[in-house]
Amino acid sequence: MILFIGEKELYDFVSGITSDVTYDIGIESAEKLIVCSATDSAVAAVRAAALINIPVLGILDGYQAVATAFGARCEAVDSCCEGKQEWGVIDATSPIYLGLESVIKICRGKPVAVIESTLPADLDCMSRAETGEIIALRNFAATKSYGNIYAVNFYLSSELTPDGKKIIENFIKL
Repeated sequence: MILFIGEKELYDFVSGITSDVTYDIGIESAEKLIVCSATDSAVAAVRAAALINIPVLGILDGYQAVATAFGARCEAVDSCCEGKQEWGVIDATSPIYLGLESVIKICRGKPVAVIESTLPADLDCMSRAETGEIIALRNFAATKSYGNIYAVNFYLSSELTPDGKKIIENFIKL
């Protein structure tokens, strides 16, 4: 079962892809976690999931929750605006991007990005916007191989991100 933390609109999109999503279980009962909120409880859920090795997908505000959970800071950026379609350069070898080209169209989320100087050793850039900001992250596991925590700061439910559904499907298959 996938525990979902966040707004109803995105919950409805995810539940249209899989019926295996709910608000109603505790983190210890979840097989995966999708976070679309940057509240203190969302950050705590990301930290808890990391400790017990539950895959996490942070989307939009969930990108900030993942960054915060690992000790990175996000700040506003002037080079973009929310809801604008642009190009994203992705690491197409990442499990959530399997089957995608290395450059995809995305619908930009909030005009925030991780400050690179605050990026801890256990987080890595997985995608950059055409303007250069980090728009997606993934973690390193204790073995310094990649872990199973991902975060994107773009709308997966927008038709301006044509591969959004595929990204969620790939996460569900982890």
